[in-house]
Amino acid sequence: MVTLNEARRYRRRGWSIIPMKMGDKRPLCKWKPYQNRLPLDAEIESWFGEGSDLGIAVIFGDVSSGLASRDFDDMDAYRRWANLNPQLAKRLPTVATQRGRHVYFTAKRSEVSKARQLAGNPNGVGAIKTEDGELRIGHGCYSVLPPSQHPTGAVYEWRIPLLEGPPPVVDIVESGLLEGERATEKTEITEQSEITEQTEAMASVHSVYSVARGDVTPFSEEIEQATLDTLPNGPGQRNRQIFEFARSLKAIPGLHDAPAKSLKPYVEEWHRRAKPVITTQPFEETWIDFIKGWKSVKFPKGQNPLDGILAVARESEVPEVALQYEQPNVRLVVSICRELQRRVGTEPFFLSCRKLGSMVNVDHTTASRWLYLLVQDGILRLVKTGNSYKAHRYRYLADLKPL
Repeated sequence: MVTLNEARRYRRRGWSIIPMKMGDKRPLCKWKPYQNRLPLDAEIESWFGEGSDLGIAVIFGDVSSGLASRDFDDMDAYRRWANLNPQLAKRLPTVATQRGRHVYFTAKRSEVSKARQLAGNPNGVGAIKTEDGELRIGHGCYSVLPPSQHPTGAVYEWRIPLLEGPPPVVDIVESGLLEGERATEKTEITEQSEITEQTEAMASVHSVYSVARGDVTPFSEEIEQATLDTLPNGPGQRNRQIFEFARSLKAIPGLHDAPAKSLKPYVEEWHRRAKPVITTQPFEETWIDFIKGWKSVKFPKGQNPLDGILAVARESEVPEVALQYEQPNVRLVVSICRELQRRVGTEPFFLSCRKLGSMVNVDHTTASRWLYLLVQDGILRLVKTGNSYKAHRYRYLADLKPL
């Protein structure tokens, strides 16, 4: 069931949360006070502390920064809406329920008022009934949140993830969220494939893609994991991390030889998630860097040029230029650099002092001093200085000699 940390995370979003007794799906507390104020930390701890087996719900409306939700009673209803609104269905945080979907968004007061007027209840509160579920907007309604467990045993889960910041603001009427099944009158849905399932896969925490014959098709969770693993944590990391994203995609079966343009949807999603922490906002800049990175990736993620280098360096004859050094580990560093140069051919090779230190069992400061020594002695040339995210680039200048 819900942990204390999960409850606190929802509270930090500015959401008014309450405990749920999931056996009969009702609030455990009197929830009216929390329609006007957020729960205190002490209240949250008393509800969801150690040993709690409660579910969790959020109260909609102004108290939760305009949070709103559309409850689709079954998957057919959700798919009809998503087929008509594929872009929204891809962007809006969505919860998988025991029967259907809950789609979350932010609703302005003016939108709430307009929707209630159209629904014939301009001064009402609570959820608005639709032909295929409920529209939960404004004052007087709540909804169960993940990871609460339904009485049947099904667990609520974010199928399209809840990202940092508030959910997107939505025009309730234009989005079709008010109309329910009546929205199907606008467009005849024939034998088109299930856009809904593709949409959920595209933004889901659980579903991602592969490329076959240039087309994006559902595949596995690997692309989602590659996205999560390479997102930047702050400014100044975008360029390096988009290159790491390219390396990660290169390592996925079916993508290694894919044309860069076929991967654009993945890069768009990566950029969208990175935007809250990066300073370069235009997508075009990220796309340019990805295209360049995709072409220049030599070693996919997990296929590092240092793999096996240490073993070869230990077994090979020590380079003649290394014999001038007394310490065996310094000689080993020379051997490592020789093998790295052999591996990349005529191009410079990347090597960080931290990685080198871990290979030869010394701290990074010592490894850095040894690399400096080899540069000064003319065994290496420092081609390009790196930074916190990128290793230095060197060229081995001594005789390579054929293996």
